Amino acid sequence: MKRLGLSLGVLCVLAFAGMPAFAAPILCKVEANNHMLVDSSQVSACLDAGIGNIGNGINDDFLNGPAGGGWTEVSDSSDANPFNLAFTQSNGTGTWSFDSAFWSTFSAGALGFKFGTGNEPDEWFVYSLVSGVFSGEWQFVNVFGTGGGLSHLVLYAGEAQVPEPGSLILLGTGLLGLMALRRRVQRR
Repeated sequence: MKRLGLSLGVLCVLAFAGMPAFAAPILCKVEANNHMLVDSSQVSACLDAGIGNIGNGINDDFLNGPAGGGWTEVSDSSDANPFNLAFTQSNGTGTWSFDSAFWSTFSAGALGFKFGTGNEPDEWFVYSLVSGVFSGEWQFVNVFGTGGGLSHLVLYAGEAQVPEPGSLILLGTGLLGLMALRRRVQRR
């Protein structure tokens, strides 16, 4: 009976792991200021947001902040742009894209958005990318109603921060196997 329960548990984990996730917008916000949204099918988390600038090498506010450790700037749509970062914008929404060859070189990526906000300080938002994604859509919610234009994008590379679902399934299956082996050894 215990074997049947264990087998059913493993089958449930494997069945649900293969199901597609429902996408939802992920919010990135600078306290009470403006904020932006990117779909969870394209990004996995908001890494950081702030007032100032990104993409300035040693003066990059994201890289110099607590969330920027382990990341390196590899492309900037307004400067050195080896991965062909590009974007469109219209009325607070738009698209973004870069060369998919990025994923042949790097295991983790983050995408930074820098907005000019008129008479208010500039704001930036950095999202962790879903592995393999190289294009998507964005929405900027302009609380102040001034400025709000996307100035440029910055692509960052880093080490993978979150295990992929396949790795988690493999780890879970291995742990279940070790538990079963331990029970068998204890019975002897």
